[in-house]
Amino acid sequence: MYNIIKYMSKHPTQNKIRNILLSLFFLSFTTFLFAQDSAKIVSGNKGNINTKRKASLKQVNNLTELQQEARDYRVQGYQLQRAGELDGALSLYQKASVLDPTYAEVFNDLGIIYEAQGDIDRAEESYLRCITIDPKFVSAYTNLALLYESVRGLDKAAFYWQKRAEFGAPDDPWTKKAKQRLNDIRLVLSDKPFEEAREQDIVGLLQDVSCQKNAQKKDNKALAKTYFGKAKVNYKKGDEVTALKLAIDAAQLDPNNREIQEFVDKLQIRILSK
Repeated sequence: MYNIIKYMSKHPTQNKIRNILLSLFFLSFTTFLFAQDSAKIVSGNKGNINTKRKASLKQVNNLTELQQEARDYRVQGYQLQRAGELDGALSLYQKASVLDPTYAEVFNDLGIIYEAQGDIDRAEESYLRCITIDPKFVSAYTNLALLYESVRGLDKAAFYWQKRAEFGAPDDPWTKKAKQRLNDIRLVLSDKPFEEAREQDIVGLLQDVSCQKNAQKKDNKALAKTYFGKAKVNYKKGDEVTALKLAIDAAQLDPNNREIQEFVDKLQIRILSK
């Protein structure tokens, strides 16, 4: 390209062509520079995309980078706690709580460590912080109730056992234990514990009798159904007397069964009309 331009410069008659070639040269050079810059931009964008991907991998379950780091510290702290290294566990839990002040679980963990080390005030504060963040974090209610029991704060213990019973799943053993401990504390705090205990026994007995009656009703209905079935079989065979006897037995076992009662009435009329 350069030689062509040099040649054109020595021949004035070719100035027009030279100008065109110069324009083409600069255009191609500019295009080359633009392509280089574009390659850098694309490369830079790729780098940004990779960086964003790495960041997104750290944001597990929509967690920020700091929140994920807090969870990593908690896992490490739990491992130390299981190994009996409470000081190390405490340090890691504290780091996690600073990185994510909304991390309810780690405040419950802190409470357990503080309580194990005899720092009741900090333990109480940590448990309370936990349920402030997550009012349905049931383990913290259990821990608070046990903590207050240990210092004879039975009123507070009863309050948190009640919360544990309210928020716990019905089939959770700790829910059942919470209800039992709540009853025990109420009896202890009562002015007439023996009388109330006796009343509870009576209530319990009534509930047991009621359950037995319900079970018996179910058994009676099942037996009535069996007798009624046999009564209908005998009726079809033409043995109306046996059918009536079985139907009356079924009616006595299940007196509210209209179908059985109508069958008895119909059969009685039929027999009497003969």
